Amino acid sequence: MKLALFEYELSCGFDWTDQEQEAIAYLGTVIGDCPLETVINNGKRELKARQYVGVFRLGDRTVQVLPKMYRSTDPEVQNQEAVQNLLYMLEYTNQLNVKQYSLASLLQQDLDWFEILTRLFAISLLEEWQRGAFRNYQSVSDTLPVLKGKWNLTEQFRRPERKHLFSVTFDEFTADNQLNRALRYVVERLYQLTRNFHNRQMLHELQQWMEEVTLLPKVNVEDLQLIPITRLNQRFEPLLNLARLFLENESLQLSSGNFQTFAFALDMNKLFEEFVISFIDRHRHEILPTELQDCELLSQSMGAVRYLAKTSNQHPVFQLKPDLVIRQKVKFPLIIDTKYKRLKEGDRKLGVSQADFYQMYAYAQRYDCSHVLLIYPQVVGMSELEAEFAIDGGKITAATIDLCGDLSKQEERDKLVERLKRLFADSQGV
Repeated sequence: MKLALFEYELSCGFDWTDQEQEAIAYLGTVIGDCPLETVINNGKRELKARQYVGVFRLGDRTVQVLPKMYRSTDPEVQNQEAVQNLLYMLEYTNQLNVKQYSLASLLQQDLDWFEILTRLFAISLLEEWQRGAFRNYQSVSDTLPVLKGKWNLTEQFRRPERKHLFSVTFDEFTADNQLNRALRYVVERLYQLTRNFHNRQMLHELQQWMEEVTLLPKVNVEDLQLIPITRLNQRFEPLLNLARLFLENESLQLSSGNFQTFAFALDMNKLFEEFVISFIDRHRHEILPTELQDCELLSQSMGAVRYLAKTSNQHPVFQLKPDLVIRQKVKFPLIIDTKYKRLKEGDRKLGVSQADFYQMYAYAQRYDCSHVLLIYPQVVGMSELEAEFAIDGGKITAATIDLCGDLSKQEERDKLVERLKRLFADSQGV
């Protein structure tokens, strides 16, 4: 059984079991917060989705939670658009490589989006591997009947009974390297987790192609940080980013007898932020006003760090990290921050939380910035929202942007460019 919910939506007729309740509680201990909530509604056992977007497997049943901004009155269309735009946002932030012909075909199938990501990973890796595996020189230590490379005399003298063999170290041009070992590990894990026949078939084919690569007992997200990306292996970078997504969720698995629990959760706060910042950076010449064209765009305030306070020893504390700082020489004319939250129409504050407003006020004061722009996602059926709040020396603007249309289409991206262009023009009083 498959159930599709949107964030904070309540199921209808799910009727969870005690074992499923225990499994959900376990996922909560691993994540640090419950991804799903078991509730009693009108005497019936129902599930309520929370702020986590992803796929949650509870034994034979799968629950797919989609972003709240895509929720509409047409379930069939909303599910497809939500999955399609999620994949587009992941592609845009360079976390996977999606070919439109593959995506169109996949969206017609009854797959949850963990299985879609698994299929895309398998298709992409198979294509790249057939083009040629990434190979580089690796230092190999071995005992050979012939002298090759560097002779390790210390090791040789330790083993006098093997005087007919040479202890040597040599460089070998091989596919058995850090990058391919990480990818091989992910192939094995996905083979164990997928429930789709075609996915298993493709992953099994990859297992055969990658036989020369060592299968490690464990690969962590931290291990991927140590893999250098060069011009020689750059084509594998989207695959490595997608592998990181899978590995971040690997701990969210539990097996008890025949009952398997698995979760693949996405941090929508992070994805929304990365997409908006990437989009602004990629379209800066179309979006930024003329007077800001020569500005630097500093993501996470890199190179322009500010702190909120100092200790008695004058050590700075409470670092501020706005999502995007625009620097013009020594001035900061604009700061942008994203919030993956729903605004409220009709509310005089638009539902902007007090904590978020205080945070923006701190940015304005510490960066001596006259305008801070807070960007929120627009929900299906909601009109554009925008409100200005005057503060000492400037203003804070809260506004929505529409990501509900098909972002793979040029006209939808053009609309987003125009919306951001208007918001940035307002910041300069244009």
